[in-house]
Amino acid sequence: MTFFAQYDDALSDAERELVSKARWFCEGKFSEETRQAHLRGVPFAREWIKSWADEGMLGLQVKPEHGGHGASFICKVRVAQEVARHSFAAAFCLNNLQGQATRLSRAGSDEQRSHLLAGLVAGSILAAPSMSEPSGGSDLGALTTTATPVSGGWLVNGVKDWVTNGTIVDWVSMLVRSGESAELMSLLVPCGAESSVTREEVPLAGGRSFRLAKMTFRDHFVPDWALLGPAGNAVRASMAAVNAARVHVAAMAVATLHSALCEAVRYCGRREALGKVLLAHQGLQWELAEVAARLEAANALGFKAAQLVDRGLPAQTAAAQCKKFAVDTAIWGIDQCIRAMGAVGASDAHRLGMHLAEVRLAAYADGTNEMMLDRIGRGLAKDYGMPVAGEQAPTGMEGKPT
Repeated sequence: MTFFAQYDDALSDAERELVSKARWFCEGKFSEETRQAHLRGVPFAREWIKSWADEGMLGLQVKPEHGGHGASFICKVRVAQEVARHSFAAAFCLNNLQGQATRLSRAGSDEQRSHLLAGLVAGSILAAPSMSEPSGGSDLGALTTTATPVSGGWLVNGVKDWVTNGTIVDWVSMLVRSGESAELMSLLVPCGAESSVTREEVPLAGGRSFRLAKMTFRDHFVPDWALLGPAGNAVRASMAAVNAARVHVAAMAVATLHSALCEAVRYCGRREALGKVLLAHQGLQWELAEVAARLEAANALGFKAAQLVDRGLPAQTAAAQCKKFAVDTAIWGIDQCIRAMGAVGASDAHRLGMHLAEVRLAAYADGTNEMMLDRIGRGLAKDYGMPVAGEQAPTGMEGKPT
């Protein structure tokens, strides 16, 4: 039974073939070139995005009638995990682009799809989601970017920050405040070479492949067909997307840690010290055993959350729990793997330093880990407030449980 068997058992034969294709894609030059790009402090080459699209992977969850595979959320997670075993940042980048094609296929209008969807699937058009601003990220009440109605569309003014793939995208789906009502709505915003849009890279040590950017819009025109879904549904749709994003971030962190642990075990099973291989020393063995135990727990928690998302069931608490635990476990666990290997584990001869540099940024993506605790805490009474053993449940006037 393989480490990812519970995911793979939930997939159709066609979906398992997509996972195999992702594995094949990553095991060749892509794996080594993402590592070399990291060592040079630059993003992995943009040409790989087009190659990924040519394999049909940007249309992973796009409906078949729109030219995609119509894959399940669990399949999306498994594909992302195969990439994350080689580079967490590259997986985040590619998954982010794929998500926009999916959203347009499922929630876009016919006109929006006719303008953009084929290009998004083919990789000739790139798009990214954006909520965060300098004044607020997950706090939607703090968002200040506005869209003022004008003839034929809107004029957008504001700043969007921490936009993944922001240095290269052609369109951004963003939350903005509309007109006098200040109601939040989602707009598909073009962001090409117009002077009304400026973008500035947000450089992060070890995280250049996220291609983060701050984007500023000044009286930037957006056509009227670019309203993405009813205005009153924008917040609900955005939060559902965030919950799903937290689950696949957790799953990718698990996959990256799994890769690091496999590398550490292989190395420690060959390297000898004091007359025996490192893995035979009980202290080191126990350290890696602890990593393995927590890794399995993180994987099980992530799979539970992925099932909820896949079935369209409430997943707020499960998404927060799996992201918090998986990311913390991955950051701690990769560091333990490096320690087990000694100084060579931190050297450029191995991928573990890259894994640690990239996965640590997952603690901030789609809500900080502290925010995950707040989300879990707010649901404690509902999720865990049942009577303890031997305690009688509260009853109403007629003796019925309240």
